Amino acid sequence: MESKKKVKGIRSTYVFIPTMIVIGILYVSIIVATVFINKHTVDSQTEMSNSALCLRYVSNMQGTSSKLSEIATSFTHMPVVGNPSVPKSIQLNESPIREYAKELEDNTKTPEYVIEEIKKLGASDIVLEYVSKAAPDINRMKKIQARSLYLINSYLKEKYNMNIDEYLKNIEYTYTDEDNSLSAEDKKDLAYSILLALDYSSAKANVSEALRDVNKTISVDSSIKQEGYNQNLRFSRAFLWVSIALILVSNIIFFAILLRRLVFPVTSFAKNIEENKKLESKHGLYEAKYLAIAYNSLLDRHQELEDELREVAEFDSLTGLPNRYCYNEFLKKPQEEKKSVCVFLFDINNLKYVNDTYGHAKGDELIKNASLCIKECFLNEEGKNCYRIGGDEFVAILENIEDKDISSYIEKFEEKQKELNVSIAVGYKYTDNILNTGFEKIVIAADKMMYKNKNEKYKLDNKNSGLLES
Repeated sequence: MESKKKVKGIRSTYVFIPTMIVIGILYVSIIVATVFINKHTVDSQTEMSNSALCLRYVSNMQGTSSKLSEIATSFTHMPVVGNPSVPKSIQLNESPIREYAKELEDNTKTPEYVIEEIKKLGASDIVLEYVSKAAPDINRMKKIQARSLYLINSYLKEKYNMNIDEYLKNIEYTYTDEDNSLSAEDKKDLAYSILLALDYSSAKANVSEALRDVNKTISVDSSIKQEGYNQNLRFSRAFLWVSIALILVSNIIFFAILLRRLVFPVTSFAKNIEENKKLESKHGLYEAKYLAIAYNSLLDRHQELEDELREVAEFDSLTGLPNRYCYNEFLKKPQEEKKSVCVFLFDINNLKYVNDTYGHAKGDELIKNASLCIKECFLNEEGKNCYRIGGDEFVAILENIEDKDISSYIEKFEEKQKELNVSIAVGYKYTDNILNTGFEKIVIAADKMMYKNKNEKYKLDNKNSGLLES
């Protein structure tokens, strides 16, 4: 509990209007600086985004060009797979040609599309010139690839009675007389060799060089523009920081004393009181601190009393287990998910005999031992699934268990009874879906089983020692 403190504070006797005018002017300065900062920041981010998008377009175009080249070369080198000595094992190497056709269908990676898109993004003329320079070589590579694939297709038809016509529908090529005059094996060799020829390699090198220059130029252009934006940002931020510094000085003189030590604390007090929370007493004038301390003291006393009442209302003082009230509250809660549940009902045997013969102190000791036996066998980590619902009656509720595990719980429970020298009747009922079954039905079933078990133990105990059950 907080103790009363002496507070040296000032009253709200400062000049209000002049201070507010000064602060208002400074806030206008902050707004102006913020507008400029936002503008330059947006421009900078837009430029970065556009540059990154341009680079991505160019990279995708280059990647596609390279990928198409690699796939075409790979396929023409090995158009079929299988053991040549076993003709029936020969199959079309369909995966690469399928990937080639799929990649070729993406028009967003063609040179013509990329040129249009980066032009929209404000690419410089030199960037457009480099991309345009790469376009003819890329198209030349595609024409060579088309010839190679058509040659391979002809080879497959003549050699294996196979074809890749369905993958060539987006590839334009017209056979020449020279191509038609070749044998199947010569067509295969030519298809592979033209992809390794100097003309094709030269086109690849030209594309790589042109696009490398594009990437470099885009980066340089973006850096130059970013430097301009950064200069404007530095000036605007300096202006902003000066305004903020002046506002801080004004706040120290006025707001830190008047608003933060009176208006803000009182406002927060009202909100905390409404939410039943403690009040902050470190800041504010003397009156505010005094109010906070008094209220917090009252709240502490109220909380202590509430905790005591809750302990009495919800927990059994002898066993420390939740009582029937908690058990009933648990049963009232609606079940919102499908889960397995097993309810165990317990009844202490011979409690009345112990009370009548040895006194209630021994009876209480028997109840404690019985509850200990139940807790050690059935209590979960949260410690709230076992209840004492009567003088000698207990309940345990296990969720998300399997039917086959129940026997191990019962075996452990029987062993623990012998260890603690207690006799407890137990009945249980399992369901794999509590939503369909409901607690009421399984509690009734478990209760019947418990009384059956109690009668069996009664007969056994009566036979062995002549004791009567409660």
